[in-house]
Parts: sequence; structure tokens; C-alpha cells
Amino acid sequence: METCPPELACGGASCQEPCAAAAADRRSSGCEFYLQPPRFSKAFTQSCYAAYIVNVSSQEVDLALELEGSSLDLSRALFKSSSDGGQLVPLSGPILPGEHAILFVSDRDPSVPLSFGPFSNQYAPCPLGVVPASYVDVVPDGTGVGSSFRLSAKTPVAVSTMYPFGGAPSVVPTATLLLPVTTWAKEHVVINAWEGYFDPYYRAWPASQIMAAEDDTEITIFPTRDIQNGPGVVGTAARVPVTYRLNKGQHLQLVQYDELSGSQVASNKPTAMIGGHTCSQMPTGRGPCDIMAQQIPPFEQWGSEYVGVGYRPRMGGENEVMPYRIVAARDGTQLDYDPAIPAGAPTIMSAGEVVTFVSRDPFVVRTQDVEHPVYLAAYMSGSIARSGDDMLGDIDFGGRGDPEFVNVVPTGQYLNAYSFYADPSYGDSSLVIVRGKIQGEFKDVWVECAGSLPEFKPVGTRGDYEYARVDLSVRGRPGDTFGASTCRPGVQRMHSEGPFGATIWGWDTYASYAYPGGMALRKLVTQPLVPLR
Repeated sequence: METCPPELACGGASCQEPCAAAAADRRSSGCEFYLQPPRFSKAFTQSCYAAYIVNVSSQEVDLALELEGSSLDLSRALFKSSSDGGQLVPLSGPILPGEHAILFVSDRDPSVPLSFGPFSNQYAPCPLGVVPASYVDVVPDGTGVGSSFRLSAKTPVAVSTMYPFGGAPSVVPTATLLLPVTTWAKEHVVINAWEGYFDPYYRAWPASQIMAAEDDTEITIFPTRDIQNGPGVVGTAARVPVTYRLNKGQHLQLVQYDELSGSQVASNKPTAMIGGHTCSQMPTGRGPCDIMAQQIPPFEQWGSEYVGVGYRPRMGGENEVMPYRIVAARDGTQLDYDPAIPAGAPTIMSAGEVVTFVSRDPFVVRTQDVEHPVYLAAYMSGSIARSGDDMLGDIDFGGRGDPEFVNVVPTGQYLNAYSFYADPSYGDSSLVIVRGKIQGEFKDVWVECAGSLPEFKPVGTRGDYEYARVDLSVRGRPGDTFGASTCRPGVQRMHSEGPFGATIWGWDTYASYAYPGGMALRKLVTQPLVPLR
């Protein structure tokens, strides 16, 4: 076995320059990312947008942020959490190996008077002492074309974003894991977070953003429903393809009442996709609403097998009833479940079809083969029940948490090590770990605050997967204790000799977020999409 010198890293079974090694391994840590806040509707005041960055390399790393080709000043925009997570400390110098930084990317221009409207009281500013990298409002209001920030590093980092930043007072937060440019691809399927519905104060509409990293990027959409016109965007009828052109650092944003989930996207150069919602109840009628946004893996990275396991139940007990949403990309997709078919879950799906179902118990879902992949999302519901029953029944969560959705990572994209940041400003933080067998046995999973986790529970009856939950915080107090060590939010580090997935959920009063702690982004699907006509 070759040992790499300190200035190199192992990737693709050889010692390479660190960024090249990360690209060869096709994982969610990398050296170049594009990002923009998911402020899909300007009914909501522009608020603080932050990125959580963990240095996953063995070398110190400096960051650079650009907008429209110009470098931005980060001298007063980089911070880190204090050791107890209670304070922000300015970061001077590079990020040390294994350590983290909070980059305050943007906020509203303080020289412009705050406009008054139904949601003006929900402005979440960056903390005192922070000067964000930009005050530019880079996203359009609804459908249109906007600009994206470009984040780069000389060695690999893991990046997630939070909008708005600020814990429970931010009111409508959402978070996502960012995927590096080296893992982008030329085929996507549109994923919106939820359906459109009527609200008297704002457009409660599904949303998506498609990002370009190269000039002259042509994007062709094969829509499942009509695409509506917007400033600089000419729509099209359902099943009639339409082509848009973007340059480096631009994104196309589509926001409309009719959901476009299941629509196909083909491009001449690699692109990336964000799926979301302006501010969604979950399900419709169960308030309040939250912004929702996730970076969606390209189609070739979708899986044929997923394990659905929820966070620690908000009201106690073993498991909580949770909505899940599954999207198919090919006709004749057959689905099999273990231990049983959840109520309302599909067993056969067509290309572009979207089905929402609920499950209290963990489950495994798989299709007939890797060429019939699906996308699976898990949801935290709104915390206030409406007067009539919805898909969750009449359970009320008393203001604990609020709507959020997260990519469920395919089992074929599990890694054996993760480093990521759990936001300490949320009262509850629940880490969910799912491990799979390797060579017929389960391997220990080591978590920095716990050591090797002592207890896993089976998923289903086939014995292929097990899960564990680790509390990092509970109602503002520290989380689980293992011997002399107590788990807390902040940087989380874990590894195993076998494959496993890790997802972080955080919630507080009428607020929540979730994102995978990382994932592989291997090409699992070889056959291209068949265009919808």
C-alpha cells in the first residue's frame, strides 16, 4: 500500500494533488463550488446567508469568493464557533486541517431603508461585528436569471449553506450540502420541494435553480407542465422542450404555481440543480411555512436503493410519522420495500411521476436495477396541526421544528468517513447514521464524541442495514453522553471500515434544517434519460 507524502492525497487509488484526488474520488468535498441564497421570492426580506466550511485535507486552506468575476473581501466575513459553540470568533489566517469556518456570504444592503410588508419583521441580519462578503442581491424575484457566488479553495473542503443564518429567530431557515463542480453533470431531473398553493401574502410556489460554471452553457428542459414566462425567460407548453443559455456564474431560476418536478434537463456542459420552495407548509395547510432548498444530485448519481430513517421524534417515542417523496425517471420503475410497503407508497412508477407517502418506521426501498433509479426525499412537517386531519393525522408538535426536506442518500453513495458542521444555534440536533454490510458483516462506526457507537437497530427484516441516532443537543442542553464524553453541535467527525450514511437534523421553535453530512457522487447510472415527449 502506497503512503502519500504530506503535500499529496490519495484519490483514484493513486497519490495526487489534493483537489485532483478529491475529483477522482467523486465525493461531496472539493475545491470549487457555486452558491446563491434560496430567496426565491422577494416578499421575504433579504437576510444573512452563510456557508459552513470544514477543511477535510491534511493542509491549511485559504478561501476565495468571487461574484461576476470579481474577488470579494473576506477579511471581516470569516468566523468560527467558540469551543462551547456559544460565540462567534473572528477567523484570522487559514483554516487548519480538520477545523471549520463560517463564511458570511451576503446580507441586505444596510444603506437601503428596510421596506415594510407582511414579512419585513422576519429580516434576519448577520451577527454584530460581521461584514459579509457582499451586499448584492444576486437572485431574481421569481422566474428569471441571476448570479451565483463562486467559492474556491486550494485543498478540499466540505461546504454546506444556511439561509437565513441565525437559528430560531431566522424563522424560515433551510440548509443544503453543496456539491463541487467536478461532480456536476449534463442530465438532471427537476425536483421541487412541494406543491404550489394559495396564500394571501406571498406566492407559495415551487422553485428551482440551475447553475452554470462555463460560458455558453445551453440548457434544454423537457417539462412535465407548462413553464410560465418571466423576465428574460420565455416559457413553453408541457412536453415541449425549450432551451435557455447561461454564462459562467449565472443561474436560471424557475418559480411558479405549477410544480415542475419530474421534468428533465439536458445541457451541453455540466450544470447543477437546486430544488426548493418559496416558503412551504408541510403538508399544505399545516403551518407555518419555511423556505426549502436542496442541491439535487445529477441523474447519473441517483440510486436504485435507499434507506429511510427519521430524526429523533420531536414528541418522544421510538419513531415519528414522516412524509417521504419519491420521483421516478423511467417508465416501468418497480419498487420493493422492506419490511412492508408504507401506506400510499408506489410499487410501479412512470418517468416524471412524483408520489408522496408517509412512514413511521424505517424502511428500505429498492428498484429492479441500477438503470431504473429514483430520487427520495425525507421531510420534517410543520409543527401546528390544522383543524382537520392531514396525511399525518391530528398530531401537533407544539411549535417544535417546521417544514424542511432533505436528500436521502442512495446506499450506493455511502462513504466511510465524514466531517461536517452542526449548527449550535438550534436547540435540538439529531444525527442519523445508517450503516450497510461489507463482506457480510457490519463494521463499527466511530464518532468523535462517542467512540464506536454501542448500539444499532435493524432496518427491515433482510438484515442489510442498521441505524443509530446520536443527540448532539436536546432542547438547548448537551446531547448524548458516552463515558466521559458528551456530544454537542459544531464540527462532527466520524469514520468506519464499512459504508455508512450520516444526516444532520436541527430544529428549534418554528424553525428547522437538515442536510446530509456528505456523500459519494459516483456515476451509478449508465443509460441516458429518454426525453419526455
